[in-house]
Amino acid sequence: MPTALSFATWNVNSLRLRLPQVLAWLEDHQPTALALQETKVEDGLFPTAALETAGWYAAFHGQKSYNGVAILAREPLQDITNGFATGYAANGQARLIAATVQGVRVLSAYVPNGESLTSEKFAFKEAFYAALQTEVSAALVAHPKLVLAGDFNIAWDERDVHSPARMAKEIGFSLTERQWLHTFAANTGLTDAFRQTDQTPNIYSWFDYRTYGRNPHTGMRIDYLFTSPVLTPAVKSVTHHTAVRGLVQPSDHVPVVVELYP
Repeated sequence: MPTALSFATWNVNSLRLRLPQVLAWLEDHQPTALALQETKVEDGLFPTAALETAGWYAAFHGQKSYNGVAILAREPLQDITNGFATGYAANGQARLIAATVQGVRVLSAYVPNGESLTSEKFAFKEAFYAALQTEVSAALVAHPKLVLAGDFNIAWDERDVHSPARMAKEIGFSLTERQWLHTFAANTGLTDAFRQTDQTPNIYSWFDYRTYGRNPHTGMRIDYLFTSPVLTPAVKSVTHHTAVRGLVQPSDHVPVVVELYP
């Protein structure tokens, strides 16, 4: 049996605020790589020293107060790309980073929320998905072993939200947005690793701060680990680490981990 690899994604909603939580989680779970989103820290202030002291290498692409993505791993990351290699500027926002870890190309993506169905930011979200499709398609040519991890700000289907009828009129679960996500997956050939192995409904990765995020029955599954056609047959399991919601001042997202045998 080949050595298992595990890849995780976590929107930490401020890495400096939640660094102790991230370090503790890394120590407990030891993933091959962890993709972070909403690090909210410019590169000069990224907590590289603390991570290195704990034994983690980091690739990061950030900006002050908003957005920001990173990839952490136990070994040096190779071939790091900040932003879109295919040229999309993403309105100057730090929302994508890629690196190679143990022969697997890992992308950490933070897709725009879109704000509302009538906002200008909604058009930005659509453009981002189109650009991400181009980026992933190009990356797959050079890297057939690929994991796309991140916060995609769209729930896949009715199993992934707590109130489908009501939420169908809201950002993150409109029919238009779901079509973007489904088209993206179909055109790139990527697979939602969770649904590859588990059809359980009402498993969520995001919980609403407005309700204090304490009700495990109200949330959305919007954080994904997508695997390339070469890796999808190797997916063993995907786990949502909801226990972190019990920490003091947790993120509104939880870590999601895919284990596979490539």
